[in-house]
Amino acid sequence: MLDTEPWWIYRGTGRPPDPGQQGQPGQPGQPEPPLPAPPPWRRPDAPPGAAVDLGPDGLALVNAALLWRRPLLVTGPPGAGKSTLARQLARELGLGPVLRWWITSTTSLREGLYEHDTTGRLCAAAARREDPGAGAFVRLGPLGTALLPRERPRVLLVENLDRSDVALCEAVQDVLEEGAFDVAELRDVPAATVGTADGPGAAAEIAHGRVACGDGYPVVVITAADEDVLPRAFTGRCVPLRLSATPDPDRLAETWLPPETAGAGARAALRVLEGMEPGQAPGARPLLDAMWLAQTRHSAGGPTPEGEYPGQTALDALLRRAAWGETR
Repeated sequence: MLDTEPWWIYRGTGRPPDPGQQGQPGQPGQPEPPLPAPPPWRRPDAPPGAAVDLGPDGLALVNAALLWRRPLLVTGPPGAGKSTLARQLARELGLGPVLRWWITSTTSLREGLYEHDTTGRLCAAAARREDPGAGAFVRLGPLGTALLPRERPRVLLVENLDRSDVALCEAVQDVLEEGAFDVAELRDVPAATVGTADGPGAAAEIAHGRVACGDGYPVVVITAADEDVLPRAFTGRCVPLRLSATPDPDRLAETWLPPETAGAGARAALRVLEGMEPGQAPGARPLLDAMWLAQTRHSAGGPTPEGEYPGQTALDALLRRAAWGETR
């Protein structure tokens, strides 16, 4: 019979559960197995987690970006904590939810500023419905929402700007330098209520289509894998911060795991690090996965991380592959 672990839910029997009977797992008549809850860092409402260790030099650069209100350009491999840093800034300074703009090779500046539902407005006019106003068909994007005037600025996270082209970098730079833009479809409208990137129901008032942050210039965090692929004229306007340190397993374990399993989780993370080649620096994600596996096995009555278990070879290879992928 195939060796199994106590924490396994799927056992490869091919037999459906029978809620009306009680039996042993893997045997006929087994009850419906409970599905495991997701790891805490995979949940939509997850907190930023362990603070990114910047050191005195890194802290000086972040504070200089805040003082000068210049974009903070954070580079480093995936999992190094680039996006986490933006969430920690917003949380520590009380600046509200982070506005996130995800960049791809086809992203345009217009997508970050606003979108206008031309089709919806034409359909409403054709149906001769009551006109809700021109602003009802405009929704500000993350960049546009960040530039709304307010007493306390918002944090704008621009992710993976290195995936764009030079034209988008230059356009983003121009808008950030000016701190304002126009919604062309609303220039002739004295006052309009438009939607924002904060979600359904969120709205803002703008006059004559003009959005200008004034003194409430946003805190902008831009992430990229490598600074060298971005235009020199753009990077020269940013405060550069490079993240490359391997996360501390003990610190990750204390942040995300219950106290009774933190030690086992840290030891599991060290097993991943021991299998890495010299010079490789995995990010937090494969280490967190190793920790979660260790604490799950511990909670189900499994052996310590040092003990052998069925499927260990495959899982160790998967974790090291993820760690290697985060260094590319």
